[in-house]
Formats: sequence, structure tokens, C-alpha cells
Amino acid sequence: MSLLLRFFVLLIVVVSCQCTALQTGFTVMPPSLFELKEEKISSSIQLTEDIAIPAEEPGYTLLLPQDTVKGMFVLFHSGRDTTHAGYEMRLYAAANQHQLATLYITTGNPLEFMFDSSTYEQLDRYIGTVLEKHPIPSNRLLFAGMSLAGTRALKYAHWCQQGNSKYNIHPRAVVLCDAPLDFIRFWEEGHFAIRHKINATSSNEAKWVNTQLEKHLGGTPLDDEDAYRNYSPYIKGMNIDVRLEQLKSVAVRAYTEPDVQWWLENRQKDFYGINAIDAAALIRDLRLIGHTEAELITTSGKGYHPDGRRHPHSWSIVDNEELVKWFLNLP
Repeated sequence: MSLLLRFFVLLIVVVSCQCTALQTGFTVMPPSLFELKEEKISSSIQLTEDIAIPAEEPGYTLLLPQDTVKGMFVLFHSGRDTTHAGYEMRLYAAANQHQLATLYITTGNPLEFMFDSSTYEQLDRYIGTVLEKHPIPSNRLLFAGMSLAGTRALKYAHWCQQGNSKYNIHPRAVVLCDAPLDFIRFWEEGHFAIRHKINATSSNEAKWVNTQLEKHLGGTPLDDEDAYRNYSPYIKGMNIDVRLEQLKSVAVRAYTEPDVQWWLENRQKDFYGINAIDAAALIRDLRLIGHTEAELITTSGKGYHPDGRRHPHSWSIVDNEELVKWFLNLP
């Protein structure tokens, strides 16, 4: 991004903060921007024989408040272009107004599944480096992500809670926005979409998702069910396992807009084919083990892409301002 463009990015934040200042009576300074860009391993990521996507520069983008920092949101996608109109990208403006840093991190693969242990270590290094370089309280971290980025947030949270972080990182909260969690269910629904060609969009997504799962998990769930169970951050119907117990000290919010009528009409999917079922089951099981900070947030009619198209699978279902205040109020 050019220096001129970055100036306009910060100008947007300044205007937003000034509007808040008029209402609250105090001035919020724009955040400082820090970036790490490492060399790409390759120019593209091959999802299937026929589908490839551009690779990103691995690293992070940090937006740091000028005043004393009260905590940090860690979002598990790059955020390289902070001028992007996406609602998730705008989260940093709300965070900065309340003295929270926002960190966007990426392995370089925009559709990272985190099959390999090296990806956890890579993301751990980025977050640990930021905590070492900047005055950010390490006990006030929130991991978040939309869709597969939410999957990454929860998988990395499990990894940290198991004591694997070189930097002793532990989240205070995890926020999932319509993230797939049960990858046996996800594979089965994808297989159904491919076999019955239910919808071009659904079938095409299922092809690259299932190709990646089968490549890295030893085939289908019929070939190696344990691999899918171990990979999934949550499996509906399994016995309460140690990974849920390890989240008892972590506040968990799962956002979803279960507009099954939209999914039926536009993607030919039922409830079993959408991620709302994973979100509800996760929160239910966390509460069953006595978790007192597990919340399911459901919305109606709030899901829209930045260009105005209706889509319940969107970060727009999250109220950024309310999310920030919720996090600040956690003990």
C-alpha cells in the first residue's frame, strides 16, 4: 500500500475518532501502524488441480493506540489493506477508540487450514514478537476471525491452552463469526453438494475444501475418522474432551445468523449445511461443563457484504462497538 493511501487510512480513523470525541468530550488519537512482511514462499496457493489463489506476504499488520493500551484483538487474516470496506477491517477503528490494539496475522495462505504444526509456530512468533516490542498487556488478548479465520482462532487458542506457545500466550477471549468447527460434518456436506451438484457456488467451494481435507487428513472421514476428529476444533456429539475443559478460563462468543431460508433459496443448503449448527453445539457443550462465559449471539437480517449484497455469512452480523465494550468488561 502506498504512503499516500496509508495517510488516508489514518485520516479515516481520525475522522471517526473525532466524531466519538464530540460525543464523549475527549480526543482519541489515530493509531500507529506497524507491519512485518516476509517473503512469499510461492506466488500462488494450489487448492485443487484447477483452482489456485494468490499467496499473501506472511507477517502481520498492527494498529496500536497512542495512549495506554488496554488489550489487543488478534484477527487471523492479514488485514494488509486496512482501507478495505469489510466490516471486519473496520474493527480496528472501534478498538482504537477504547485503547485496544488490533493485530492482523497471516501465514501467507489466505485459506490457511493449519494442518501443519509449523503454522501454529509461525503465528505464535508474530504475536509473541508484537508483545515483546510493544507495551500490550499479554493477559488481555482476544482471538477472532470470520469463517475459516475463526476456525484458525479457535485452533490456535486450543494450542496455546495446551501450553505450546513459546511466548506463553493465552487468550482471555475467543470470538468466532460463523466459523466451521466440525470438519466431519463439513466434509459430509461438501461431499453431498458435489455428488448432487446442488448449486454451482456450493459445489465449487466443496471441491477445494474437501480436496484440502482429504490431502492432509489421509483421505475421507471413512478412511481416517480419528484424523478428522483430532483436526476439528470441535465435533458435535463427541464426549466432552480436554480441549473444552481448557477453554473454561477463556470467554467464548460465537456469532451466527441462521437464515436457513436464504441458504435454501441461494445455496440449496439446510441447517446441517451451515455453520450455525457448530456454533450452537459448541456453546451448549461449554455450558454443560460449567463454563460461565460462553455466549451464542444470533442475529436476523444483519448479514450483508460491504457492496450491499445480502449474505448471512458476513462479519456485518457483529456489532463491533458492542464487542469491544464486552471485552473491556470481562474481569
